[in-house]
Amino acid sequence: MFDNFYQLNYWKLGFQTKLYDLLTPEAYIESARRCIQSVPVKKGQVLLDVGCGSGLLIDCMQDQLEFGLRYIGADIQFPGLIRARDKAAKGSEWNASLFQADFTQPLPIKKESVDILAAHFSLYTIVDRESRKKVLSGLMEILKPRGLMVIVNPSREYSASKIIRKSVQLEREQNGILSAWAKKLFLYPLTYCLGLKFIEKQLKTDQWHAFSFEELCAEMEEAGLSVVHSESVYAGCAHLVTGRKTATPDQPEGWSQPA
Repeated sequence: MFDNFYQLNYWKLGFQTKLYDLLTPEAYIESARRCIQSVPVKKGQVLLDVGCGSGLLIDCMQDQLEFGLRYIGADIQFPGLIRARDKAAKGSEWNASLFQADFTQPLPIKKESVDILAAHFSLYTIVDRESRKKVLSGLMEILKPRGLMVIVNPSREYSASKIIRKSVQLEREQNGILSAWAKKLFLYPLTYCLGLKFIEKQLKTDQWHAFSFEELCAEMEEAGLSVVHSESVYAGCAHLVTGRKTATPDQPEGWSQPA
């Protein structure tokens, strides 16, 4: 009974208690950084963060927001949007907006109006391939021709232990050995038990979907994206793939529609 309750309320509880942000491992933050760094950003462009959660990408793209990127975040979990709103409010000059939506349904966004679409650990909760195909088709409709879509999904090599080890290493490199040991002894045990092991179980029991690199690329190409970049992130526990929307015959290479 408790397992079912935890599964149904995992995200909601994490956002409401702020534990989601507090316990986020450094390796996960690094994968979000790579998600943003993998796409070139121009002033005035629109980025849609699908499944934005508590706004982790906002933390990783402050330079881009100050540069003039417009950020739109969408998530089904209202408690997460509250956290994301607080982060977006820190930048008085940022052009950021958020709304609640189920991305398995058509999003209330104008067709071909988004330059960059980011799905950082969001599509993997859709287990059925046909359902993911439908979601990607809907997302493609709001992406501009030649627009970019970057997707990060867990790999079949997902390992809670590897993620913790990588996070300790990153923390040591960035903030020193004392900070790394503090997180290893006091924070990351909770991260491991309350978050990573749960996700690992969900993936191993097919409650959520773990991808091979070939599978993720194939699904993106089937949707009409040409893969332009790929890499392993999250301690080798996730795949990051960036695809460009293929131009249609009446919208040749280099064509772009104003937002």
